[in-house]
Amino acid sequence: MALSFAVNWIGVIVGNIALLVIGFVWFMPQVFGNRWIAYMGRPGEQLKPGPDFILSVLSGTLNSFVMAVLALNLKAATAGDGVVLGLVVFAGFFLSYMTANTVFAKRSWGLWAIDVGHALIAQVVLAVIVTLIR
Repeated sequence: MALSFAVNWIGVIVGNIALLVIGFVWFMPQVFGNRWIAYMGRPGEQLKPGPDFILSVLSGTLNSFVMAVLALNLKAATAGDGVVLGLVVFAGFFLSYMTANTVFAKRSWGLWAIDVGHALIAQVVLAVIVTLIR
């Protein structure tokens, strides 16, 4: 199998920045942050910058790079292609994993909904960005 890794790194970086912005807004206390923390069993705790955020940036970079590799090799070229790619990646990897994890870990479905909503928006936006900046 021939697979190209010759992605546009500007697209990868812009995609990663988009992931960070989406996460920042999604998990703001006034949006879903307070509810998310409560579902995690840590009510009143505030999310603070620190080593966890460095890991988040590195994870986002990997996510953005892999999405760019998929967009390149699947020859996605339009925003519509990006939306489809984002939905396929979301359903195949994020939705399936998060649902199974919620069931077997006996996690809250409210927590699942917040996490899945974030993943859906993030993956679709990311896929559109790396598709258009190829």
